[in-house]
Amino acid sequence: MRLHEKAELLRRRLREYHRVGVAFSGGADSSLLLRIAVDALGAENVLALHARSCLQSKAEQEQAVARLGFLAARLQIIALQPLTWPEFTANPPERCYLCKRRVYSRFLALLAEENIDILLDGTNFDDLQQGEAGRPGLRAVAELAVRTPLADCGLSKAEVRELSRELKLDTWNQPSGSCLATRLPAGMAITAERLEQVAAMEQTLADAGFSGCRARLLDARTVCLQLAEQDMERKSALAVLRNLRGLLNSAGVEKIFLDLNGR
Repeated sequence: MRLHEKAELLRRRLREYHRVGVAFSGGADSSLLLRIAVDALGAENVLALHARSCLQSKAEQEQAVARLGFLAARLQIIALQPLTWPEFTANPPERCYLCKRRVYSRFLALLAEENIDILLDGTNFDDLQQGEAGRPGLRAVAELAVRTPLADCGLSKAEVRELSRELKLDTWNQPSGSCLATRLPAGMAITAERLEQVAAMEQTLADAGFSGCRARLLDARTVCLQLAEQDMERKSALAVLRNLRGLLNSAGVEKIFLDLNGR
């Protein structure tokens, strides 16, 4: 199907639900899903659920809430304390599954109080093709019977971005995001200090013009930086990184590596 045919199919399927909750992260996928859900069902029949925790940077939290005004959706913010979940902070390989299971179970309980029995998730078709090996959270989505209408209608990430651009959503070219815990290798305990360390380094890089960068800890004192492809091609990138070395060292890092593959 062509893009607009997929978009119309999405609208038709959403109209069948009547009332829904949308798991809203503030990224491109969930923003598009929320926008079309509001268009199809009306704002009064759509409740956006946003989880706020130490796993997001403050900038990401602020952007997500600000975006709701443009999307004209009702919002319920759920404050979570993931550092109190022992099975999560141990950082096992199935960390993403454990987290999503907790978060979406909470969302479903809140929706039940609103007499809403359908929760929508912004998984796109490309995500679905990765399977649980690439997207461990998909297991929780399936177990909890959460709906994934973007994927069901065959919308790829590129198509999500194109449709978002047509609808004038500012997320159309937003870099893909993920929680701060993804910067820690499996087995490294997730602590507030490490999350703050990663957030500080990424904010330092963003302030220097490297938006969408990743600072991945290899161990307690070693970090690997991943830059967006367009930044990797900047002739001045290495010089800027060298100038930032002192600031990055102040975040508790002794060795800094650059991933030449970028993001």
